[in-house]
Amino acid sequence: MIEREIDIPTPEGSMNTFIVAPERDGPHPAAILLMDAPGVREGLREIARRVAQSGYVVLLPNLYYRTTRDFVLGPTGDHPEAAANLKRMFGMIAGISNAKIAADVGTILDWLPGEAEVRDGKVGLFGYCMSGAFATVAAARHADRVGCFASFYGTRMISDAADSPHALLGDIKCEGYYAFAETDSYVPLEQVTKFEAMLARAPFPSRSEVEPGTEHGYAFSDRGHYHRAAAEKHYERLLALFRRNLA
Repeated sequence: MIEREIDIPTPEGSMNTFIVAPERDGPHPAAILLMDAPGVREGLREIARRVAQSGYVVLLPNLYYRTTRDFVLGPTGDHPEAAANLKRMFGMIAGISNAKIAADVGTILDWLPGEAEVRDGKVGLFGYCMSGAFATVAAARHADRVGCFASFYGTRMISDAADSPHALLGDIKCEGYYAFAETDSYVPLEQVTKFEAMLARAPFPSRSEVEPGTEHGYAFSDRGHYHRAAAEKHYERLLALFRRNLA
């Protein structure tokens, strides 16, 4: 595997991005991993590497680049600095939006054709937590360039915003996959049911599942609610989606 860190220029600054790709047999399709709220860290790089091993160039941008090049959520739970750490994270979240991240995805899509390791063609998107919404909105905003997308325990799928994910489902043209945790204070099951009803009426092919016995963050080996079986299933679903649409 080949790993590198690059800066992708945007109208609002340099978006520092981790890239991992197979060393041989390229060029390969590209996939963009949109980070969750705690920031780019080794747990996300682990996911990027796992996907890249199956034959993809995976890009993991720092979505907080407008504020900082390096944010990782500090200790929470019973730690004495937990409140301050969470306050800082929510401040970081407030500095981004569906529109800003959709624009960032567009910038990456514009940048990709100059990369020899990346095969021409549509790109895959996948996101976790806050980025489930970002992946959905970006798939709608860049419908002609996104080949498929996936959202894992995505939050804020239904809101009052004009660019709420649920309001843009009609603009999506590619296959999408959604997975939710059975127990999730950020996305209660009644919200999942409501979103799934909207998804069933949308014009693009999709699948949505609730993973039994899981909590929010189950795919992250570095978080407290890691669920090994569900995490492995999330790789299976994601890679099958990519094979159908990007291979």
